[in-house]
Amino acid sequence: MVKGAEMLKGLRTAEKAMNIQLTRTNMLANNLANANSVGFKQLMMNVAEEEQDNQKAITPENLRLTRDMVLNVQSPIDLRQGALRETGNVTDVAIRGEGFFKISRDDTEFYTRNGSFTVNSQRQLITMNGDTVQGTSGPLTVPDGVLVISENGTMTVGEQTVGKLELYAFENSADLELVGESRYKVSEDVEARKLKGAEVDIAQGMLEQSNVNTIDTMVAMIAAQRAFELESKVLESADRTLDKAVNELARKA
Repeated sequence: MVKGAEMLKGLRTAEKAMNIQLTRTNMLANNLANANSVGFKQLMMNVAEEEQDNQKAITPENLRLTRDMVLNVQSPIDLRQGALRETGNVTDVAIRGEGFFKISRDDTEFYTRNGSFTVNSQRQLITMNGDTVQGTSGPLTVPDGVLVISENGTMTVGEQTVGKLELYAFENSADLELVGESRYKVSEDVEARKLKGAEVDIAQGMLEQSNVNTIDTMVAMIAAQRAFELESKVLESADRTLDKAVNELARKA
């Protein structure tokens, strides 16, 4: 009975390891696919074991409380700065340092590092996907004229101040959930901190590139795939051993 329990434990261990490597491969593939996405921040992967109480049948006559280790897999965001690329477009802006722009789509707020903006027919500042860029008092509007955006986010046309780009930061990057198009959302109980003064550093006419290193990511993907294959062989071996033990026990009975 003990050997059988050990074999089952080996099967569960191999299964967990395969799931980890599969999740890691998918995460790395997503990072690689966004290597050229403006403002994209690569996802990392943290795996921790946590104890969970379970009732396990050790024998048909004996039930006792044991502790099972469950995996807690998290994908925090790597917030390291990406390289800046000059575009010369007056509505392109890049964030130097921490912070996210706040944008809105269908009354839902999101956050992004992608500062590739343009102006729609209503003269609203929007993302390339049509999300409105939010300022202090809501959507930012840009009148006709030469737009100048200062390092602190103040927007002027001629002598007129027309709005201000606000930046927001979060204490824990794990609070941010990537939802596509370099957009992130947070739950209602997470509070964004508005950056002030010298904390805000915006560069007009530039865009921040993805912080994904394609070579490192491809190497990590190969390593994850090889680890998955190795664990699959371990799983197959344990399964054959368990099957053999069951058949031998049946013949003896």
